[in-house]
Order: sequence, then C-alpha cells, then structure tokens
Amino acid sequence: MTSGRTDRLYLVFIVLAIMSCLGLDYLAWHKGESSLLFSWLFLKKEAGEPQPLLAEVVLNSLEKQGLPRTAVQRSKDKSGADQFRMSLPLDSYASLAPDLEIQLLKQDASVLKEEKEDREEITFSWMIRGKKEERLSLLFSCRRPVPEEKAGPPLPLARNLAAIVIDDMGFSLEALQEICDLNIPITVSILPLSPSAQETARMANERGLEVMLHLPCESVNHQEGDNDTFGFIHSSMSNEDVRILTEDFLGRVPFIKGVNNHMGSKITQDEPIMRTILGLLAERNLFFLDSRTTANSIAYDLARQMGLRSAYRNIFLDSTVGVGFSAGKLIELLELAQKTGKAVGIGHPFPETLRALKENIRLFKEYDVEPVFASQIVW
Repeated sequence: MTSGRTDRLYLVFIVLAIMSCLGLDYLAWHKGESSLLFSWLFLKKEAGEPQPLLAEVVLNSLEKQGLPRTAVQRSKDKSGADQFRMSLPLDSYASLAPDLEIQLLKQDASVLKEEKEDREEITFSWMIRGKKEERLSLLFSCRRPVPEEKAGPPLPLARNLAAIVIDDMGFSLEALQEICDLNIPITVSILPLSPSAQETARMANERGLEVMLHLPCESVNHQEGDNDTFGFIHSSMSNEDVRILTEDFLGRVPFIKGVNNHMGSKITQDEPIMRTILGLLAERNLFFLDSRTTANSIAYDLARQMGLRSAYRNIFLDSTVGVGFSAGKLIELLELAQKTGKAVGIGHPFPETLRALKENIRLFKEYDVEPVFASQIVW
C-alpha cells in the first residue's frame, strides 16, 4: 500500500515538473528569449507555410490603403520583372508608402528608392528584391499640390472672354492636331477610357492647350432598356464606389486642370453623388465645369456652395452637326460674351465643327472677344 502511494507521488511530481518546464519554455518563447520546444514547433510550422509573392503583397497593401487594383497599371520591364505604375496625389503617397515598406520588410525584401521632380509632378521609383531572386519595380507619379486660392466675388472683367471646350477627346490624334493648328487657346476634355487618353493629354499639354477630364456619368435616357453600367458613374453606386471610380478616372488622364461631365443628366441632379465627386476635385484643387446636359442640374450651384472654382456651359456648338450650324452657334457665343463679359461653348471633334472654327477664327477679333481657356472663365 505504501509503495503504491509513493509511486503515485513520484508520478505527480514528475507531471508537475514537466508542466513547469513547459510553462517556463512557453514564457521564454513568448518574450522572444531562448526557448527549446516552442521555438522548434513554430519554426517548423512557419517553414512549411508558403511565402506570398511580392506582387500580391504590394497589391494587397495598396488596396488596403484605398488604391484599387484597377488604378494600378501592371506590365513587364525589359528583364521580364513585374512593373507597377500608378498616379496619385502626393499626400496619398505619403500616407501609403510607410505601411507598404513595412509589409515588404516583413517579407525580407530590400527596397531601393529614387525620386525625380519636374514642374507637374514628383515621381518615386521603388526597386524591390525579395528571396529567390524575386524582383519588381513600382513607379508612383504624384501630382504636386497647388496652393489653395480663396474663393471670392468675381472681379470685373476688363475685356470680353469666350472659352471653347472640345469634348470626347482621346480617339483621334489627327483631330487634336487640327485643334492645335487653330492657334488659339482651346481646352480639350478627354474621356478617361479612350484608347489615346494619355497620349492626347501629353500632346495637348506640350502644344500649349489646356487639358480637362471628361467624366463619364449616367444620363436619364440610360435607364431605358440599357443595364450596362461599365465605365461610368451611375446612380446605383454607393458613395464609396463613386469615390473609387472617380479617383481611377482622375488618375488616367495626366495634366488635367479641371473636370466636366460627359452625359450625366441623371447624375448632375443627384446631390449625394455630386457632393462626393466635387469633394475629390476640391482636394486636388481642380475646377468644375457643368456641361449642363439638363436644365435640372444642381452641379454648378453645389460646386459654388462647396467653394470650387466653377462655371457652366452656355452654348453647344454642334447639337446639330453641320458647318453652317456651328458657325452660327459660334456667333451666338461671341454675342453672349459681348453682353455678359464671358461665355463658354462646348463642341466635339467633328470635322464639321473643326472646319467651322477654322473658317471663322477671325470673328473673335471682329466681335472684340478674347479666346481663353476654361480655367480663365471659372471663378
């Protein structure tokens, strides 16, 4: 009987000793100190887990910071390594860069950074190398912040001003060349998903034209039997989806000074959606031009309430396509500028419209009206 009790006591002491050792070993591992059992177990577990690809680490981190994958252009460099390009405001880069670098360092990746500056933007280049010779590069194009200008009452105009905006650009470089050949200030508004959007913007900027984003928005007529909502802002979107898509569109066209709506007779009546859009323009110090595709638009008034530099379209130059029609509308625009001091006309790159402008450029002098960019009309 005594021997049995002694054996049980020895067993209890042994169990207690083992548990004490395990407990001390766990505490040491938890504190990051030297540990035998737990360090070995977790090292074995971690060794069996596949390490994520650096490309996925980058994309996931950017997405968590509010930059959707659709805003990141992915390609291959000459060596075949992944290359990511993205455009974003400088303050957004400053916000996401530290977290992205931390995520890369967690993967034991090295990051080499370079910075280049010009008048329009600052470019940050990241060269990243990971384990097993994994390589990729990141190129962040960041627009320089523009000092905010305090909105005030419009100053009296010393002369009559008229701005001509040509919408729906980004499909024909030949049409852009014709506009450049007019040799007067013209504002070109570029559709973000057009095939030559970036090239059109760069060429226009180099030739001294003003660039705007032509923001695709839902029209009232769109609801009539057409459920395809790809590629434009529509009324069924949440405010967050509107914000993401608008930021995506803003990033697709470089050198923009302002934004006007493409279609949009439904969206420009929707205050919550327009407030989201205009808020993003205000953050970037971009002006807003209401195309006034509907008389019920609230967009211009809301922009004024929010303190944006803004204006609205007075004349459509080619609501009917024809040289004679557009010439007549140009005269209406100049007469309105004479009467009110300023006016905005919107046209499209139709051959008839461009011919009418070319043949009637002299009318600006005859009516004593100065052609200006849209940014010189807004206030």
